Amino acid sequence: MNRLGMTRLTKHATVAFVVGASGILIDLAAGEDIGVSSQRITPIVRVIQRIEPAVVALFTATDGGIGSGSGTIIHPDGFVLTNNHVLPKPNGHALLSDGRPLQFRVVGRLPERDIAVVQLMGAQTPLPVIPLGRSRDILNGETVVVAGNPGGRGTIYTSGIVSSRSVLEGGPNALVMTNYKTDYRDRFIQFDAASNPGNSGGPLVNMDGELIGIVSGLILQEQNAGLAIPVDRVWDRFRDVMEAEMLLGKSTGIAVNPTADRATVSRVEDGSAAAFAGVQLGDVIAAVNGRTVRHSIDWELSLLFETKPDKTLTLAIHRADKPLELELQLQRDEGLAAVAIENPEPGLTYRLYHGEFSLLPDFATLTTVREDVVPMVDLAAMRQNRADAFALLVTGYLKVPVDGIYRLIVRSDDGSRVLLNDQLVIDNDGNHPSKQASKRLRLKAGLHPLRIEHFEGNGEEALQFAIEMPDGVGREVSPDMLFH
Repeated sequence: MNRLGMTRLTKHATVAFVVGASGILIDLAAGEDIGVSSQRITPIVRVIQRIEPAVVALFTATDGGIGSGSGTIIHPDGFVLTNNHVLPKPNGHALLSDGRPLQFRVVGRLPERDIAVVQLMGAQTPLPVIPLGRSRDILNGETVVVAGNPGGRGTIYTSGIVSSRSVLEGGPNALVMTNYKTDYRDRFIQFDAASNPGNSGGPLVNMDGELIGIVSGLILQEQNAGLAIPVDRVWDRFRDVMEAEMLLGKSTGIAVNPTADRATVSRVEDGSAAAFAGVQLGDVIAAVNGRTVRHSIDWELSLLFETKPDKTLTLAIHRADKPLELELQLQRDEGLAAVAIENPEPGLTYRLYHGEFSLLPDFATLTTVREDVVPMVDLAAMRQNRADAFALLVTGYLKVPVDGIYRLIVRSDDGSRVLLNDQLVIDNDGNHPSKQASKRLRLKAGLHPLRIEHFEGNGEEALQFAIEMPDGVGREVSPDMLFH
């Protein structure tokens, strides 16, 4: 995959338009009248005119200069959807379509899915947006438009078709894949519109002007083979990208259905702020403190504006199509509490089991082949001479030094799961090549019960356990943090 390119900032030409009810009438920069009935105003031109104000060019400082990428404004308050890999630093500069340079800061990441969100700083809001579509109904051969910032030259447009609605990135060939009983590899949209380094993070747009994918890479050994992350993955995982409640140390007790067209409540936790406020399953959230909420993504972003954990939210609700207003007093979320253990010993306990698996097994039904203690998660030491067809159950305690927000990271080939304080926090199950999964957690200092499950079918033997500290520095979980 070809990803982030290097560039130098160049002068950006500003183009202004007069927009009428039926489309763009006059190009002021060219000083030329173009009638709306002109054959030049093709469907592709109309789509580009519609999305142009909401495409941004992104620039970040790197060790070698300035890196370029792209993004899509998805919320009027300046939230931009992009790739994680175009953001080596937590801040940078964005160039809007009208030539305005603005600073941005990263507000959400999901590294293993290559999804990130940045917020534009100092923009005059509301900003134009590109509506998020759905990728489940993409058609092979349908026309698409790509917008991006190749070479750091500012926003450039290309068009083409969807070459394939679902392809494996870097996977074995299609015939080999028929041998897998279960398959947990990610799929991408392949398109043939021209795309180059700097396009990463930009929108793949259908002819209804909806974002259906995030441009993420190229297949270098093939011609006209661009890849985009399907937008349905953004809908499904946006809460993991943002983690707004956890980051701000507050809790609503509300889960919103990511597949619904509106912000529909799918769960209300017992004893939560939402339960006390009278929120019910099936309620549709229309606004938070006067801010319009269109769907689950808006709901997650709206929480970032309410920075005080004891803040009261005024929810405009539709219940059975009847409007009502509820007052929700946010509850503090102190994070997962540590446990008191007397005289813990260094290292983790593991049990090794033999067997052929395509998913993680029920370990209670297996016969232990070997049991021992290792100082850290060291697959070579635990599997010894067993290359394939085994499972591992690793237990102990993770010691974190200070209260704060941590990201736990597991990389495995094949399936793995991580439980902390008896809660499933990472699910990386299934037959797949070496793949990372992660989860941010607010943790209190001290010892936290840890359980790691893993199975190996065949292929590469991989199991790593890492942590990103509150200061943003990531490292392998070392023996000084592991006990039993």
